[in-house]
Amino acid sequence: MSTGSEEQLTSYTRQVRHYSQYLDEQPNYLNCGIYADEGISGTGVGRRQGFLRMMEDCREGKLDLIITKSVSRFGRNTVDCLVSVRELKALGIDVYFEKENIHTLTAEGEVLLSLIAAVAENESVAMSENVQWGLRRKYETGSVRSIPLGKCLGYRKDEEGQIVIVEEEAAIVRRIYSKFLDGLSITEIAAGLERDEIRTDQGNAFWSLSTIRKILRNELAKGDFMFQKTFNQDPLTKRRLKNQGELPKYYLEGSHPGIVDPETWACVQQEFQRQEAYCREHRISKYHHHNEEYPLSTRITCSTCGSTFLQLRPKRDEEKDQTYWRCSSFMGKCGLPIEGRTFTPPPMALWSKAPDSSQRRYFRMKKRIPPIPRQMLCTDTRVPAEEADKAFMRAWNFLVSHGLRYAASFREMARDGKDELVRYRAREMVRLLDRGRIREYDYGLMLKVLDHIEVTEVGRLAVIFLTGTRVTL
Repeated sequence: MSTGSEEQLTSYTRQVRHYSQYLDEQPNYLNCGIYADEGISGTGVGRRQGFLRMMEDCREGKLDLIITKSVSRFGRNTVDCLVSVRELKALGIDVYFEKENIHTLTAEGEVLLSLIAAVAENESVAMSENVQWGLRRKYETGSVRSIPLGKCLGYRKDEEGQIVIVEEEAAIVRRIYSKFLDGLSITEIAAGLERDEIRTDQGNAFWSLSTIRKILRNELAKGDFMFQKTFNQDPLTKRRLKNQGELPKYYLEGSHPGIVDPETWACVQQEFQRQEAYCREHRISKYHHHNEEYPLSTRITCSTCGSTFLQLRPKRDEEKDQTYWRCSSFMGKCGLPIEGRTFTPPPMALWSKAPDSSQRRYFRMKKRIPPIPRQMLCTDTRVPAEEADKAFMRAWNFLVSHGLRYAASFREMARDGKDELVRYRAREMVRLLDRGRIREYDYGLMLKVLDHIEVTEVGRLAVIFLTGTRVTL
């Protein structure tokens, strides 16, 4: 069967009943079963379980003769059809096509079969093109019923074909959008959903990152739909490809109720773009490297070369607990010079752990050449780990202490900002300033408001917030 329509299913039932009765009435035949695929396209054998089961029984020697109504019922793909028939012929199994009156074991059988199968394949291709043409006309007119919804978290189609919101699932979608704008990574969002035992639209307990990214990117969430984002490359292989301009796309606004408002959706898309731009500017592959243990990973940058800072531990035993931040360009030895500044490296450590090496250590210390001042590089600057955390706290408390002035600026930005994301961030800053000063590091607050901390050429720290507000300490 090529479709699962009601008419096709009626035909399917009649054919099964006809052949069951026909085989039972033949004294020379032993009915070994009916192999049929209900509502499955004949253009490929991959999903035809009945056909595959028949071929397996043939290989096991359970069949001598296969009777089928027509070539188009056996297969509409010329290559697959001939390959299967030749395999059956090698096994000594005859295939009889009733409508065309062809036995494949005869001399002329394969020639006739090739011609008829090619015609059946062309008919299938033409039918597929007609169906696609009809769908595109519906896309052009903006037919909501033609939206291929499938399983989509937060939405279902009612009996009239209209898209309606499933509120229990819509709450999950809103949570994902809210957490993303709060600064959480997709990995953290997935972990939170799994921790709360929330399941996907497929009923899975595991949330893949691609599933959450698709929810955040899909215009369905705001009540719009874009037709023909993908297309069938070949009606025979059914391989779908992403539409990158091969076919026209059709965008339908307000096709159904939105789970999130258009402004929230736009903020999420602009946040994706901001993160991508941040990665390009600072030459990192991934924006979200941070966690509660290392909250400022990739958030401290060098004003000289633009690279991010790495958190390191000293090699000297007596300094093991004194972690610090250093420009990551030191790894490739490509730190840039800081104009007008020199740097004197610390003396090399005298590595000696043996208890009886005091005299040797003293001798090495006397002979050691003191380090010579040189041109300072951006990689020479070291920021104690606790200083970076304190810098954020001091900068936030500075904004709070001057709350009236900054709140007025943020309200103006919320009204006249250049895009939805800037206006959203400004509104959030006004709301969060009311929380007042902080006395300890707040990871959640940092995610919501901090863009990055910049280490200046003179070693000072400048805290830049997501609104663009800069506080130099």
